Amino acid sequence: MIQIIKKEDNICLELPFFGTEKYLSSKNNDFGWFCSDNFVLPFLLYKSFIFKRIVFTNEVISEKNTSIEEEQEFLEKVVTYIKKNKICDYIYKPSPNAVFRTYPRNSDSFRWASYIITPESNIENMINNITPSSERTKVRKAIKDGIKIELTNDYKLVYDLCNETLVRQNIQLAINKDEFYGQFENLYPKNMLMFKATYNDKIEAVTVIFKDKNNAYSEYVGRVLQAHTGSVRLLNLFAMKYLVDNYDIKNFDFIGAVPDIKKQTKECRIQKFKKEFGTKLKEGYQFRVIINPIKYYLFITLLKLKLKLKKINYVDPVERDRKLSETNLKV
Repeated sequence: MIQIIKKEDNICLELPFFGTEKYLSSKNNDFGWFCSDNFVLPFLLYKSFIFKRIVFTNEVISEKNTSIEEEQEFLEKVVTYIKKNKICDYIYKPSPNAVFRTYPRNSDSFRWASYIITPESNIENMINNITPSSERTKVRKAIKDGIKIELTNDYKLVYDLCNETLVRQNIQLAINKDEFYGQFENLYPKNMLMFKATYNDKIEAVTVIFKDKNNAYSEYVGRVLQAHTGSVRLLNLFAMKYLVDNYDIKNFDFIGAVPDIKKQTKECRIQKFKKEFGTKLKEGYQFRVIINPIKYYLFITLLKLKLKLKKINYVDPVERDRKLSETNLKV
């Protein structure tokens, strides 16, 4: 039987960071967890005017060795529960960190992935794992040139640089300033850390990392337009070393990847950067479900008009990723 839990204290298992109440509440006031005897699925419920949409913030969570078939049955029961109780008009694309093992039948499903690495305390070992050798040379040159990596609590600087980087990359939706500032206030430093790279006392790059007991997640990266060669990679290496030395982090997740991305695209270059650390590609799925087609298409129409007033052309996030894929993300 499916039920909605509204307080984390009522869930009898340890949740990953993106499934915790502290994270969910930093994103939205309306959130919860779909639960059964074996599974937990965290969600955000966004309400705007007459529209309601759900975003799953993590893949299905379970402490038991459950089968893919059982997980699919759980997801299908969740969708049925949502429809029956008219909880939302559509289930939106999940957060990019969520890589599901399966998907509900009759949903709009598509392949999804993420690059993950086991970080080490020894930076030299991590440099040796980088390929090709030319990238190792760039990192060593950055060290030789005196690139300095350190923790920072200058959340305004970090926000500005990360946001400017997204704008340069033509990312449609910028980082919500109030949300970011609130996350710093409530999550830093227990679950949120920030690092900066400087050269001759001038900022080169920054990164924002979320973490839980065993895992760290690269949430945002910002860089100046012409960052010093090797500085961004060195920034990530230092952050991973720090996380191992101080928190015994087991996995570092670069968050989100198109598994068969087309070459010669900007996004491919970003994924290539992640892959070159010696990461492994965790592959799976995401999905979305349109429950009320009229409301869904009305919402998209209004969103397009809103963005057009800001001189931004709306691109459906799922269709954008499908166009980047060699196989259209076909499952």
